[in-house]
Amino acid sequence: MKKPGAEPDPRKGISVVAVGASSKKAGKSTLAARLVRGLGAEYGLKVSSGGTHTDGPLVTEPATISSPGTDTGALVEAGALRVAWVNAAGEDLPAVLRQALSYFSPGGVLVAEGNGAFALDPDFAVFLVSAPFERFKPSAHEALAHADLVLVDTGGPAGADRENLERVLEREAPGAKKVFYRGDEEGSRAFDLALEMAREAVGQQEQRRSPPPRPSPPRGGGSNREKDGNKRTGPS
Repeated sequence: MKKPGAEPDPRKGISVVAVGASSKKAGKSTLAARLVRGLGAEYGLKVSSGGTHTDGPLVTEPATISSPGTDTGALVEAGALRVAWVNAAGEDLPAVLRQALSYFSPGGVLVAEGNGAFALDPDFAVFLVSAPFERFKPSAHEALAHADLVLVDTGGPAGADRENLERVLEREAPGAKKVFYRGDEEGSRAFDLALEMAREAVGQQEQRRSPPPRPSPPRGGGSNREKDGNKRTGPS
């Protein structure tokens, strides 16, 4: 029971699953979309680090969000009913994340992509590694420390550094389950494990609902400019 005067929970009973990564093109966008489908998640969130030009730190405009070839568009296509894009970092991030949560209705499941999403204190967090530790982007270190599952692609640059990575991961993410994989078949099984663990974390036994039909492209409604922070440039 909350104490009188306590601030309301900004998550409003929403279960949060977060996907982060060591670097770009690690597979996080692909996994996030897979989790939306598998969980029947009602909501999707893309969190960028604030380095991309947008009209504001929070984007919900349907024309931009559902644009093909973008990370948010992939979340929409996967079945998320509402998707938002946060473009903020540092001391600005918590307030913008709270604002983004207010865009979603109470309850349901939110799949959030980006290392900044780990600030939401997710029910389950998965972190993808595709680069040697010294090439991790700055936001990756804190996210890794809060991961429940770490998936390491040894078929790329990270594979050459496997021995060192194993030591680093034990130090930086001691409580996380670590899975090393190579190739599409092992990668698919690793992503299946992420879905299985996410379901358990949010209290699901099976998919909550069938994904809705893909919405028709919006007409009008403002700018639909290409924005690099939300653009899919390959497996990401």
